[in-house]
Amino acid sequence: MTISTYTYQNGFKLIHEKVTNHSASSINVFCDVGSIYEPNNLKGVSHFIEHMCFKGTKRVPVPKDIFLTYDNVGAYLNAYTEKRYTCYTIKCDSDYIENIIEMIADMMLNSTFNKSEFKKEEHVVIEENVKSEDTPVNLMYDQLTEMIYKGSSFENNVDTLKYHDQKFDYNEVVEFYKLFYKPYRMVFSIATSCSFNDIKRYLMTTDYVKHTSNTIPIPPEFMINPCIEQQQYMRVKIIEMKGYRTAHIGISFRVESRDKYIINLFASIMSGPMSSRLFNLLREKNGLTYTSSVSTNYHKIYGDITFYAETEKNKVLKNGSKSGVLPLLVSELNHLLTNGVTKKEVETAKRYKNGVLKLASEDIDNLTSHNGENLLIHPSEEIVKFKDLYEQHYKKITTDEINTMIRKYIHPSMMSVSIVGPKITSENNIRDILSKIKS
Repeated sequence: MTISTYTYQNGFKLIHEKVTNHSASSINVFCDVGSIYEPNNLKGVSHFIEHMCFKGTKRVPVPKDIFLTYDNVGAYLNAYTEKRYTCYTIKCDSDYIENIIEMIADMMLNSTFNKSEFKKEEHVVIEENVKSEDTPVNLMYDQLTEMIYKGSSFENNVDTLKYHDQKFDYNEVVEFYKLFYKPYRMVFSIATSCSFNDIKRYLMTTDYVKHTSNTIPIPPEFMINPCIEQQQYMRVKIIEMKGYRTAHIGISFRVESRDKYIINLFASIMSGPMSSRLFNLLREKNGLTYTSSVSTNYHKIYGDITFYAETEKNKVLKNGSKSGVLPLLVSELNHLLTNGVTKKEVETAKRYKNGVLKLASEDIDNLTSHNGENLLIHPSEEIVKFKDLYEQHYKKITTDEINTMIRKYIHPSMMSVSIVGPKITSENNIRDILSKIKS
């Protein structure tokens, strides 16, 4: 399997990975626009525009006819919005790929923003947010995002209900779309058995390449603010949601993205395999949780690592005469700071990570998302193939490197905590427990 890239005269970028033994092709088209670019009067607009690109073009004005283009060949079509980008995903039989490419280009670059569809889709987006915010764990992660990245553009969540207290101004949305949905801000990532030259040729006939791409400077109000406020004390946010029996606990630490592979391997020690620390501590030894995890997020400069657990409200602080989930998490963090992880744990985590990545590399969707995201965010860096990530980035990580990373980031001055669910105790009591984490 080989990776090839090409940049057209208008700045549109193609990244192609040749795969064999696959009759299907996977496409991810990234547009460099997301919540980090949004001014206060247009919070949530990137997500909304994602919806509107499915609502008709000059050539295909009726949304149903767009969907039929994909349905008639059994293709999968979807999209999602992140902080940095919006991504349109397609998976289809390679025999139909030329027509599919033409249609997705039309959708992204020629959306008509029909006013009746505009009004209707505002209600759909609100309903989507209602559903999301009715889920405590989603609220927990939203709160953590705002605390961890406070003072930067990255504190803006992709979409929340509060963004829709007032309706969007139609003209402002259309202008935002025209400003950011330009070919030079797009990356077309594909994993396919079709040749690189064939894909280049198919793209030549689409609006991705035919559209001129005058690089209009982004106005100051849309520029990214990468700076993050210096944090000196832990940040805590507790949200009470009546009618729920379980509490969702998230303890996050801000990290630097340059350490992401070391952090990812550490996360595998803590969570993932059934031999992981959190699984054994909270479930096997104490029977406190069914769900616990350690997750990571990375942006260009900063990222975060989050320790998460869900448990009954009466097990957050105490488990009978024993410690509950929150004190146990604090104790585990202190144990890590004092003793670190062992060489045996690191070797187990490496074998686990190697196996997981091998399995994941068989899914071509992982190849397109990996390649496209890296070309968009790190255009000057060499792209390591997804299947080579273990050999290139994980294999040589040492126990000392992980333990140095723990001491670097597991610190109250880099910590944010969110607890969402039924009322448990006062915030002061929560802070007293968290204050036992070593400085």
